[in-house]
Formats: sequence, C-alpha cells, structure tokens
Amino acid sequence: MTFNELTTRIQIQHTQELLAFRRGITSAPYKAGTPTTLNADRRSVRMGPVQSVEDSNANLTIVADVEGLAWFTADKGLLGSCITVSMAGHRRNTGTRVHLPLAECDAWIEAIVGGAWISHVYRAGNKVEPGGRLDVASYRLFLDERGNPGAKPQAVADASLRRLEEL
Repeated sequence: MTFNELTTRIQIQHTQELLAFRRGITSAPYKAGTPTTLNADRRSVRMGPVQSVEDSNANLTIVADVEGLAWFTADKGLLGSCITVSMAGHRRNTGTRVHLPLAECDAWIEAIVGGAWISHVYRAGNKVEPGGRLDVASYRLFLDERGNPGAKPQAVADASLRRLEEL
C-alpha cells in the first residue's frame, strides 16, 4: 500500500477521531499577550486506542502535548507553540507493546495535521530506514503566534529533529 493510500484509508476509517484530535491540538495553548513562562494552559490530547490500518492485531494510542514555545525553550519571550505527537502500538488481545511500521506512523501524522502542514512536520529520534519499524514514533510541529506552521525556531536545541520531507 502506498503512503497516499495509507493516509486516505486512515482518514476514511477514523474521520471522527481525527477531527476531534485535530481540534484539540490546534486551538491556542495560551492567551495572546499574557506571560507564558508558567504556561498554565499547557495540555495533552489523546486519541485511541484506534486500530492499526496495517496490522489488524494492533491498536495505536496517539497522544499530543501542546505547549507554548516560551515554556518549551530557554527563550521566554518566544511566541507560538509546539505540538508533539507520539504514537505507540500494542497488541489488541494482550496489550503488549508492538513496533509500528514507519510508513503507517508517517501516514497517521499526515492524516492528523493535513496535507498543507505536513511539510512543516519534524520526526524526532533516531533515523529509521524506510520500511523500518518504531517502538514509539514522535513528531513535532511548530506554530507561530497566529497558529501558522513554520520552521523549527533556533531556540529549539533538539538535534534529533528531521523534516519529514528530507527523509
């Protein structure tokens, strides 16, 4: 199955879950013009368990953490937010952890953020070969103060982040 077919299948099978999850992660994590050092509006959003589209015996749990960039970095004056999406798989019948196919994880992140934003998504962690599998897949998306996606701010010192389009 191609990447586009995987994304389309996820969008069809999980329309309602995707809409609710997307709504939960794209609303502003803080009130504009207020101090964000403590970022009291930091939040987590959860989807799942949802059935894997590649492995009928596996479920995925997808969690997003949304925090203001001022909280996320050492630059306390930085406006905007960071969305970190993590995916983990487990067997449907036993609950034991299962490694996830990289292609399916990438398709889930595209289904979550939408095609227009996918070029701004970064995968975190060690490099994985195409066709490889992940224990936990993590992605980051940086939004400016108006909620528009953009490049990783220089204040973010995570060297493990790689744009999906570069992989």
